[in-house]
Amino acid sequence: MVFRFLLVKLAARCNINCSYCYWFRDRSVYDLPKVLAPEVETKLLERLKTHCSRHRLASFCVAFHGGEPLLFGKARMRALCARLAEVERETGTRIRKSITTNGLLLDREWVELLRESGTSVTLSLDGSRAQHDARRVDFRGEGTYERVVAALGLLRTAGIEPGILAVCDPLGRPEELLAAFADRLGIREFDVLVPDATHEDRVPSIRAYFTRLFDLWLDEYSQRGVRIRFLDNLLRASLGRESSTEAIGYGPISTLTMLSDGSLEPLDVLRIAGGAAARSAYNVLEHELQEVQHDPAWREAHQASLNLCATCNACEFHDACGGGYLPSRWSAARRYDNPSVYCEDLKGLFRHVWQRAAPTLYVARQ
Repeated sequence: MVFRFLLVKLAARCNINCSYCYWFRDRSVYDLPKVLAPEVETKLLERLKTHCSRHRLASFCVAFHGGEPLLFGKARMRALCARLAEVERETGTRIRKSITTNGLLLDREWVELLRESGTSVTLSLDGSRAQHDARRVDFRGEGTYERVVAALGLLRTAGIEPGILAVCDPLGRPEELLAAFADRLGIREFDVLVPDATHEDRVPSIRAYFTRLFDLWLDEYSQRGVRIRFLDNLLRASLGRESSTEAIGYGPISTLTMLSDGSLEPLDVLRIAGGAAARSAYNVLEHELQEVQHDPAWREAHQASLNLCATCNACEFHDACGGGYLPSRWSAARRYDNPSVYCEDLKGLFRHVWQRAAPTLYVARQ
């Protein structure tokens, strides 16, 4: 498998204090440089140029992430985007750039920088003011909703319609989220993520929330042009089609993560299981990007994404579900050799989606 996607941790710190954040569940991330080390940035560009040329890639995706990636700073971000453009020109590989941000540091200069560099933007926003401010607060304990909505307005003024990323509150009301997004803010495409958790956590059921969300979307909001990525993929997987996310469907994980010290790791969300589940001995300062596939931590995660536990192999939703999101399969006792901690909920969701979708299907004779 040739890597075509790299998640770059521009910052290992954040400027807000979300209650559900997976990244800071592993306290060892505080030992990392606060922002991407300059020598790591330089070596990454060298490695990326070699990687794209060697594998003759038509395109490569770089996702800027954190913590909060805007803590990286405007000057360094402008210079990094310019250097990535040089890699693009020298290799003939299209470098697609994206950034996921909480939006609090966005101002007109940041927005113009992102627009000029062709960097797509995703904003984290959890629904209505009450829903968002209950969990996404700053370090004074104050809600951040108004500041995120202001950032959304700045982006739209510059002609940028950002992606919107919400995290499901299993005890919340999907009606409230849909009304906030589609009715009040005019958002037509967004995602609602399952909360990150392992078998070491006590998790509330997500089945009722997503069942209600799906029904509201199918019966009303889908007809108004609203798209919800998680529901799209539930439906696609139920119909035997390929999912566009590693969280749903059978297949190998393909995300490569680079930390602010240059460490190369598999999927960054594996940090919810503690650093030992993700930490590798490979670093961009000493290794080519492709070499991380020889690391035991990488190989374990990659093999686990393909070799499911006995429960999953016997399940009717084996292909559609794929065992669930890899981090949600972790336990201290059995590591990845488990179904998802949300297994029963996911099975219930797949059954519900099929029951709703099946009557609308027809077979076209060729």
